[in-house]
Amino acid sequence: MRCNVAWVNAAFERLNTVSAYFLAVVLSLTSNRQVRKGETVWVGKPWIAPAAIIRTVTVIVTAIIILILEYYFNSFSVYFVGLPLWVWTTLAFFVIWLIRILDLAIYRMSNVYILRQDGLETRRGIIRLHSFVVTPAGFGDLLVYQSVGGRIFGYGELTVNSQGGRQTKLVLVRDPFAVADTIREVMSKLIVRVDTHT
Repeated sequence: MRCNVAWVNAAFERLNTVSAYFLAVVLSLTSNRQVRKGETVWVGKPWIAPAAIIRTVTVIVTAIIILILEYYFNSFSVYFVGLPLWVWTTLAFFVIWLIRILDLAIYRMSNVYILRQDGLETRRGIIRLHSFVVTPAGFGDLLVYQSVGGRIFGYGELTVNSQGGRQTKLVLVRDPFAVADTIREVMSKLIVRVDTHT
């Protein structure tokens, strides 16, 4: 009889140990869920399509004007290194256009805007990454600027002012007023962190 009682006590001790282990796992998962990083609300990159269109049109119009002037002054018959002058002019403007488009592509690749429930993060850089986060506690105000081209194509610039006096700019943002409303909605919420104490 004593052996049976001892066996039952040992079984209860093992059961309590297993229960305590599972309880610790559940509490750990709950704690991690409570303090985990905020969920992503919006992710944006510079919207370069309107700027690319504007730059392309500007280069084409300027090239046409220069070619017309060359034709007017009879420069089409002038050869330089075996090629007519109008060919060199066309090649020069093509290189200028290519450089300006590559500049926009690099700018898009090197800038990311991430809005989470616990703050707004801006990342800049390709090889060396610079990250800055504005939390709801440090959020000051938000300004929206749209140029004439921005109003036509629907993009703009957002300036986030922190309470410490720092400005964070989000350039070439598509539909800037809708994004600004989302940022204000998230940043105006009070973030409460729950910690478990053992």
